[in-house]
Amino acid sequence: MFNNIICPVSFDKVDINVSRLTVFLNAVLMVVFLITLSPVSLYVFTIDYGIRAMGYNKYSPLCILSAQIIKLLGIKPVMRDKAPKVFASRLGLVCAVLACVFMVFNMTVAARIVIGMFAVLAFLDSVFDACVGCMIYHYLVFPFFERRKA
Repeated sequence: MFNNIICPVSFDKVDINVSRLTVFLNAVLMVVFLITLSPVSLYVFTIDYGIRAMGYNKYSPLCILSAQIIKLLGIKPVMRDKAPKVFASRLGLVCAVLACVFMVFNMTVAARIVIGMFAVLAFLDSVFDACVGCMIYHYLVFPFFERRKA
């Protein structure tokens, strides 16, 4: 199913193990938010996604923590294209900011729905390496680039 999906491409690479652990830690924070409605956890993963959405993984606190955990466990790096992860981080940032807006307006049910769906996608990416962002890019973004070329 994922073999025919077109993802964004760049020349930059990231360690997929660090990336998946970072997404998993973010998903854990999302679950904490869903259970407690703690704005702190919401703000932490929103800021983290914002940093990674701009491509500055080396400044992401959860990415730094993930890299240290991977290093401590002695897991060897597996390098992959960075662009799909940046695109997914941008989609994640949109969801997280939307949840923040919902919380400001005391729309907790809407915030929980957005973060709940977001958490499911994050777990799919971190546990099964199934990037729904690539499917979104393939079916919703890429066709518009093809039309502009014609």
